[in-house]
Amino acid sequence: MASIRKRGASYFVEIARIGFPRQRKSFKSNAAARAWARRIETSMDDGSWIDTRETRSVLMNGIIEDFILSYERFNLHVPASKRTALRQVSEHFKGVSIHDLTVEDVLLFAAARRATVAASTLQQQMYYFRQAVNSSRIKVKENVVQIAIDELIKRKIILSSVWRDRRLEPGEYDRLKDAAGDHWVRHAIDIALESGMRQGEIHALKMSDIDFNKGVIKVLRKDPKAEGGKKLCKIPLLKGVREAVLRAQVELGSSDTLFAVKHSASISDKFARLTTNLRITNLTFHDLRHEAISRMFERGMTIEQVRSVSGHTSLDQLSRYVNLKPEDIAAKF
Repeated sequence: MASIRKRGASYFVEIARIGFPRQRKSFKSNAAARAWARRIETSMDDGSWIDTRETRSVLMNGIIEDFILSYERFNLHVPASKRTALRQVSEHFKGVSIHDLTVEDVLLFAAARRATVAASTLQQQMYYFRQAVNSSRIKVKENVVQIAIDELIKRKIILSSVWRDRRLEPGEYDRLKDAAGDHWVRHAIDIALESGMRQGEIHALKMSDIDFNKGVIKVLRKDPKAEGGKKLCKIPLLKGVREAVLRAQVELGSSDTLFAVKHSASISDKFARLTTNLRITNLTFHDLRHEAISRMFERGMTIEQVRSVSGHTSLDQLSRYVNLKPEDIAAKF
């Protein structure tokens, strides 16, 4: 018979049955504890119970590590943002067997993440979570991650990306620059505003990727048709980008890698702290890409010229990043 006891913030379940090894497990909620106990006792009663030892192969952190390894063994690139999202899932469910994972567990994780990230960010992380579970060779009675995702969609908790049109307001750049001081994030901001490069591209940028004589930068960008989903592209080294990169090299040191932080997410995290401290609302680091591309059009660059810099393959994709100010258009025409 199952017994459930509250220990601090957790609920400890113990099942003692003659002819079966004693089963013990802790949960974050009473509902999850009861659900697990019912499932285990039912499987013991109907003869379907399997002794799933807590080996690496069935633990969630092991499953996620194996999923990442499945790409790396073929030298396939795993984007830093995807690694970060999967690592957060792995750390949250560390030591939890896939056989014991419940819908309630997954929904509690989603609730905790939604408190700190946007709905679109949570959606992407949940899809990565599902992908890792589906890629494992372990058979389970039900796909609890998919059930949880369906519940989140039904309640409109996760949504697709919102079409943003946020641009820098007068004085915001100067405030950000002053607040950043000598911190490396100031150079990340400048490069983003001059180049329109993505956060991950800026994080991975090396001096050896830049040919100052020919005026080009080598960038690894997404391409579904390319092997490994990535393609090495050459983009124009605009004058403003050249100046921003050289400033960064002088102030950050002579290393080939400009930004020595381990994860690309550190850039957006630091930027978010800056905007919070300055009480600048609704401005993300990715909005700087919108700002940069809009400025390129305002300077008179053609669509094809901007596409050669931004890397967009279609006009429809590019149009999402063009946020021309109505007042500027009215003043010009």
